[in-house]
Amino acid sequence: MPKEKRVNILYFSSFGTLKGGGQRSLYYLIRDLNKKIFNPIVICPEDGEFISSLKEIGVDTCVIPFKRLRKFSIKFILTIYNLYKEKNISIVHTDDPIQTFYAGIVAYISKIPLIWHIRVSEDHNNKINKVLDRALPYLCNRLILVSKALETRFHWLKSSKKLTIIHNAINLKEFDKSPPILLKDELGLTKNIILIACVGRIEEMKGQKHLAKAISKIADYLENVKILLIGEADPEYYHSFKSLLQKLNIGHLFLYLGHRKDIFSIIKGIDFLVLPSQFGEGLSRVILEAMAAYKPVITTDIGGNKEAVADGVTGFVVSHKDENALASTIKTLLENSEKRAGMGIAGRKRVEQFFTLDKNVKKIEEEYVKILISP
Repeated sequence: MPKEKRVNILYFSSFGTLKGGGQRSLYYLIRDLNKKIFNPIVICPEDGEFISSLKEIGVDTCVIPFKRLRKFSIKFILTIYNLYKEKNISIVHTDDPIQTFYAGIVAYISKIPLIWHIRVSEDHNNKINKVLDRALPYLCNRLILVSKALETRFHWLKSSKKLTIIHNAINLKEFDKSPPILLKDELGLTKNIILIACVGRIEEMKGQKHLAKAISKIADYLENVKILLIGEADPEYYHSFKSLLQKLNIGHLFLYLGHRKDIFSIIKGIDFLVLPSQFGEGLSRVILEAMAAYKPVITTDIGGNKEAVADGVTGFVVSHKDENALASTIKTLLENSEKRAGMGIAGRKRVEQFFTLDKNVKKIEEEYVKILISP
């Protein structure tokens, strides 16, 4: 199909990096779209790895610094309006409330359908977002939720046709191609060490302090255990986290690896994953990645985490408030290698059945077609 006959979709990206799970999900969607039908165009607030990666696969990109709500800009709205016209946009796809506010106003004026992709659960401390959650759906034709749990964030819309659930997913073929690394050798650890990974930004949302308190309860059982922290860190939170480790006398159990681009390979070298999220999760990609690598997962009951992990089958789901339960489940997996292996196999099967990227992209493409036929 000639390029001019394709459906032009404008994607608003929040960041110029590929470090976050949501950003990687957006990249994979854009990359794997049926280009015979859909022509993706991406607007980003900054240049960086994300834009470079898109250019490498031939995607049209545009860098425009976004405006904040407190600095409402008519000029910015006009810039978006002109971009819609210049690129002959048929669908707008956003994944952030501020983007959706500006893009939605212009889409409404231009009578262009808008999809808002919701990737995180409600943050009860963010009053501005609570207001936007009530207002923005009026500008949207569809809200794609990455988990059923996110319906609670928009509970007043349950009876409408605006909500659709499309779980996050991964590309198993690409994942399997990533070579495992000799992680214990790299870290100078002996072969008998059991590696637990906690992957995600070191911040309050991800709950590393909660994990530390749980670990302190079973520290006597952890002679041959190391906990790997993988991800960028919020400086203030990380400083207080290290102070907590010192206070609990468990600092020797934790190794901080920072941000790693070879996360697929690292996950293949661990024994199991712990994700102690305290709020904000939509459906964590790292859970799916761990299960794809035949690794069991322990996580908290936040957002879609409990939809990804089959409790007692592919891992364990515990209350985000219960440090004793987290400690107990960690101890259970440490003591039973057969259980770890069995849960790992079950996790891989679960990903193959429910969370593959080709199914994810196909479902989103179907939503595009539905909106174009009947907004």
